[in-house]
Amino acid sequence: MMGLELNEIISKIREKTQLSEEEVRLQITKKRDKLSGLVSEEGAAHILANELGVDVMESIRKQGLKINKLKPGMRVGVLAKVVKLYEVRSFKRGDQDAKVGSFLVGDDSGLVRIVMWDENHVAKMESGEIKEGTIVKVENGAVRENNGYTEMHLGSYSNIETNPEGVDEINVIEKGNMAAGTGELKITKLSDASIGDNVSVYGTIVQLYDPRFYEGCSECGKKVVEGKCPNHAEGTPKKIPILNFFLDDGHEGIRATAFREQASKVLGIEDSVLESFADNPEGFEEVKQQVLGTQKVFSGRINSNEMYKQKEFMVSNVPEVDTSEILAKFIN
Repeated sequence: MMGLELNEIISKIREKTQLSEEEVRLQITKKRDKLSGLVSEEGAAHILANELGVDVMESIRKQGLKINKLKPGMRVGVLAKVVKLYEVRSFKRGDQDAKVGSFLVGDDSGLVRIVMWDENHVAKMESGEIKEGTIVKVENGAVRENNGYTEMHLGSYSNIETNPEGVDEINVIEKGNMAAGTGELKITKLSDASIGDNVSVYGTIVQLYDPRFYEGCSECGKKVVEGKCPNHAEGTPKKIPILNFFLDDGHEGIRATAFREQASKVLGIEDSVLESFADNPEGFEEVKQQVLGTQKVFSGRINSNEMYKQKEFMVSNVPEVDTSEILAKFIN
C-alpha cells in the first residue's frame, strides 16, 4: 500500500515511539477489529501511524521508490539516471511567461518521464546541469497519469539534486525493457504478464481499428476545453490520435492502445499522415491492410480494464529492433 510493506510501517512507528513490535502489532489488530476487518493490515497500520503522529511516508518522499512501484496519486521521490532529454517549452501562465522542461529517467526497474514546472528546476536543464547520463535524486514529486502513461511532476514544493554524493552509478533498464546491464532485449510472454507490469512483447497485429482523434493541446497533448488548455495558454488545439488493436504473441491475445507518436510507430507512418485520416478516414483502409499481420516489439504497461474485466496493454514505445533475431531465439 502506497509503496510501503507492513513491516516497514511497523519499523517506522517503532523508530518514532517507545512501542515494541508486539505492542504495535496488537494495536494494528485492534484497529482492524474496530473497523470490522474492512481495511488491510497495511491500511490499519497507516491509520495507527497517523494517530500517533508518525509520518511514515516521509522517507519515500525523500529517499524514493523504485520506478515500477510508482502509482498515480503518490507524492514520492526517485533516484534514477537521465536517459533522454526533451525540449524546454515556453508558455503563458496568466500574464506571466513560464517554461516547462521534461526528461526521461530510469533505474533497474523501469522508466518514467519527469516534468518540471519550477523555473529553478528548468534552469538546470538549460544550463546543462541536467543532461543524459546525469544521476538525479528527486524528492516530493507528484505522480500523475497522462494518457495512460505514468509521469512525475515537480513544482516549487519539489527538490531535485544532480549527481548526489555517495551515488556513483545507477543501472538502468534499457528502452524496450532491455535486461539491465546485458544489452539484450527481454521479451515477456503475455501469458506471464500481470496487471501493473511494464513489459516488452513480440507479437502480431491481428485486428486493427480505425484511429480515433480528440482535440488536444499542442504542448502537452491533454484534452482542451472550448479550444483552450488549462496549463498552456499559448497552446493550440491539435488532433491527437488514439489507436486500438489486438496483439497476439502466440501464447495469448490482448487489446492494446497507443497514443500520439506511438500510434504512428505502430502503423509505420509519419505523424502527419496519421493526422490526415481525421478528415479522410477512408484513406486509412490501405494502411490497415498493410499493417495487419505485421510483427513488432511493443513496450508498455499491463493495465486492468474494469469495464470488460480483462487485461489491456498501454503501449508506451515501439522500439526499433531486428525482429528476425528475436524470432530466431523463439525457434531455437
